[in-house]
Amino acid sequence: MKILSRAISAIVCVCILSTNVYANTLDYGVFGGIAEGRKLPKTTEQLLNTKAKNTKNTLTMPYKEMIFLTGNPKEYNGNITVSSKGEATSNNGKYTVSYKVANGATTPKGMTLNRTIDYNVNYRKEENQTIKDYEFSKWTEQITVDGKTFNLDNKESKSSIGIIEEKTPGVTYYKGDVSHRAVYTFGEDKIIQEISGVIYGYNSAWSSTETQKLNVTLTAKDWQMQYQLRPSVSVNKTLEYSKNEPTAISFEGNYKEVMQNKSGLNYNIYVMPPQFAYNNNASGNISIPSFNTFEQLIVPDMSYLKGHFAEEDIKKLFSMQILTGDPKFYKPNQAITRGQFTKMLVKAIKLPIENVQQNGPIQLVFSDVMPDREEYPYIMAAYNAGLAFGKTDGKYHIDDPIERQEAIVILLRTLGLEHLGLDPTPITPFTDDKYIEPWAKKEIYAANRIGIISGDDEGKFKPQAFISKAEAAAIVNRLINYMRYDMQVDYTENIVNFAD
Repeated sequence: MKILSRAISAIVCVCILSTNVYANTLDYGVFGGIAEGRKLPKTTEQLLNTKAKNTKNTLTMPYKEMIFLTGNPKEYNGNITVSSKGEATSNNGKYTVSYKVANGATTPKGMTLNRTIDYNVNYRKEENQTIKDYEFSKWTEQITVDGKTFNLDNKESKSSIGIIEEKTPGVTYYKGDVSHRAVYTFGEDKIIQEISGVIYGYNSAWSSTETQKLNVTLTAKDWQMQYQLRPSVSVNKTLEYSKNEPTAISFEGNYKEVMQNKSGLNYNIYVMPPQFAYNNNASGNISIPSFNTFEQLIVPDMSYLKGHFAEEDIKKLFSMQILTGDPKFYKPNQAITRGQFTKMLVKAIKLPIENVQQNGPIQLVFSDVMPDREEYPYIMAAYNAGLAFGKTDGKYHIDDPIERQEAIVILLRTLGLEHLGLDPTPITPFTDDKYIEPWAKKEIYAANRIGIISGDDEGKFKPQAFISKAEAAAIVNRLINYMRYDMQVDYTENIVNFAD
C-alpha cells in the first residue's frame, strides 16, 4: 500500500499535541552556571500515570558558577531554586519564572552569592512553535569573594531573553538569545559585566540537553577581562543488561534503565588583567558529580528467539513495555500492520494518549479505526500529532501491512528532522533509489544520514517491501538509541568542546 502525496494533502490535521514535559527551558538560569538537572520519569511512573517529580513548579538543585568579578576566577558552590507560576495553556499569555541562588553546605568559606531574579514571560503560540520573551521584573544580587562584597545596582542593570520552541511529536527543540548588563558596586568603585550569547536545547522522553555559549566582558576602573562560558546540562536514560551471578535463580539476568545527569562548564579567558596573567590558567572546567538512579525492567521469556538478528531489539522493547502481551506469541517474521507499527511508535516516543482516552465525544476520523480497537488511542494520538494519515478512501487501512518507506516516513517525523533531507526530492545513497516514492525521499535520506537505517548487502533499501515485526523492532530501537545518545553529542560535544 502506498501513501500518495495527494492523500497526505487531502487530510487536514489538527494541532500538534504537546509532548510530555521532561525538563524546562532555562532550568539552571542564564548566568553561566550549572545545576544537576531534572530527573527523567521512570517507566513505572509513566505506566501508573503518576505525576513525576519533574513536573513540580518549584525545583531546588545543587549549583556551581565561576565568579570572575575580581579578575581572579573562583569556583562557587551553592543551590539554585527555580519556580514558576501560571501555565502556558492558551495560545497567548503570560507566566512568571523566578531564579534564586543561595549558599549551601558546600559553599567555600568566605564566599557568598545571593541572587534573585524574576521574569515575566510573555508567550505566543503559532501551530507547533512558541515564542517566549523574558522581561525581568526584579533583580537583587550580592556577591562576596576574596574579601570584597559586590552589590548589584538594579537601576542600571538589565536582562533580556528570547526563546523559540518547536514541538514535534517526539522532541521539543528550542533556541534562544540572552543579553545581560549587570552593574556592581564595591565601595566607591563599580564593575560592569556584559553577557551575550546563544542557547540550544531539546527535551524528549529519553534525554534532555541544554547548552549555552555566553561571551562575557568585565570592565573595571583599571582593567578589563573577556572570556567565554559554555555550560551544559544533560539528562538521559540508558539501558544496561545485568547478568545474574547466582546460578540458582529463575532468570539469567535483566535489563535496567539508568537515569544519568551530567553537568559541566568550560571557560576560556581571552583577555586577562595583566596583574593576573601569570597566576591563572586561561581555561578550565568544573562539573557537578552525578547521582544515578536505577529502575529494574521485566524479564520477557524470549528463548525461542535465540540467534535471531532482532533478538536483543525485541527483548529491549518488551522490557521497556513498548511491546506488550505474551512474548511467546510474538511472531518476528510476520509483516507488521499499519496499526501495530503506529502503536509501537507512539509508545516509543511516549506520546500522550490521555486526551484520546478522556470521556467526551468520540473522535472518528478513519472509518476503519473504531474505539473498540486496541490501536485506536494510539492512532488518534498519532493523527493529532501529525504523524498518521489515511488514504483517499477515508480509511487508515489499520490491518494492512506497512511498507518500509511508509514506516520510515512516519518514524522520521517523530523527530521533526525532515529538513535534513535537503532538496525536496534528494537522491538517496541506496542503489534502488529510483523505486523510492518522491514523497518519501526526504525522510529516507534524513533517516540514513542520522544512522537509523542503512542499505542491505547490495546497498538496497527495498522501499516497497513490507516490513516485518523484527525489522520494525530494530528500527524503533535505533530511534530510541538516537534519542538517548546521538542527539546529546550534537548538543554538547559539538558546542562545548569548540570555543569561538
